[in-house]
Amino acid sequence: MVTRPMDGMTVLDLTANVAGPLACQVLGDLGARVIKIEPAEGEAARRIVATRDGMTHLRPYFAPNNRGKLSALVDLTTTDGLADLMSLVDEADVFVVGFRPGVCERLGIDAQAVRARNPRCVYASLSAYGSDSDRPGIDMLVQAETGMTTGLRRDGAPTTVASQIVDACSGHVLAQAVLAALLGRERTGMGEHVSVAMYDVACSMQSNHLTMRLNTPPGTDERTAKEGIASVAVAPSGVFRTGDGYLVLAAYVPKHWRLLCAAIDRPDLLDDPRFVDQAQRTRHLANLFATLEETFATASAADWEGRLQAAGVMAVRANNWGDVVSSPTFAQRGVAVLAESEGVTVSTIRTPARYAGFDPPDDQHLPALGEHTSELL
Repeated sequence: MVTRPMDGMTVLDLTANVAGPLACQVLGDLGARVIKIEPAEGEAARRIVATRDGMTHLRPYFAPNNRGKLSALVDLTTTDGLADLMSLVDEADVFVVGFRPGVCERLGIDAQAVRARNPRCVYASLSAYGSDSDRPGIDMLVQAETGMTTGLRRDGAPTTVASQIVDACSGHVLAQAVLAALLGRERTGMGEHVSVAMYDVACSMQSNHLTMRLNTPPGTDERTAKEGIASVAVAPSGVFRTGDGYLVLAAYVPKHWRLLCAAIDRPDLLDDPRFVDQAQRTRHLANLFATLEETFATASAADWEGRLQAAGVMAVRANNWGDVVSSPTFAQRGVAVLAESEGVTVSTIRTPARYAGFDPPDDQHLPALGEHTSELL
């Protein structure tokens, strides 16, 4: 009989939007029974719908992160609601919250209260800025505050990454922390209180750049005082203009630099003193980009992608989302899964980890609001 690491475990999911539900989706894919505790209006992601004609049934924030979960309506502001929740806590292995710091304490469902009721329960809390700050925060605000907009410009103004990149990373970090706490429980018999702040995750995602900045004298320009010089020796890498679009390549490793020069029929660049090694290529970045783009302008992005990949150079076209879902790689990887919601089947995205010994649960049903309240309570 195939078993999954979390078969027989129960997770109470008191989160909303992306990061918390994603963390609980990872645990569900590992076999846990995940119970969404929702207010009467439902969690926030249920109300974020597609606005295109014929697609208003699609909830793109809800569908990827709530497959196979159970939904129970619980009013946490009432005595009866709290009693219902605590009855579920008695048998829970994991309790996940995503409220602003201070809310759980006011409701009486903080880590101390939950673990007093069930000492083996792992209590996991997610916030924007940590337990010592009651500031609200979402993905794009954390992106901006942690410097992720550095280098991302549109018409001179900073722009955020279009996807919820901090949310997604925070969800995976939270799931990792829960699994570590469950491993610890196997050794000690006691649950743990783990917490993840999105701000910390965003800083961790930029550890290389922030490490540079921590060791740079105050007042120095973000990249350097000299125009065209990058701060880290990873040239050539980045986005290059071609004859009809854009190509993204990374050829800063010496072997790959040699392969690139051969593939574009520019062996002379190997002996150019400006480009003789990674450091020199980075110091002469503007000249390097201009030189390469002059060559890339002679053919299309697709032509260069094929030619460079055949030569062993890491290079791809800059795809849009439509290109991605119709690409052979997307199909080959089996990234899409089908989920069913109130009689409607939608395609969505699975969680990324795969295991040789088991597959995620077959249940890909998206729960209707409060669908399982009576059977759970």
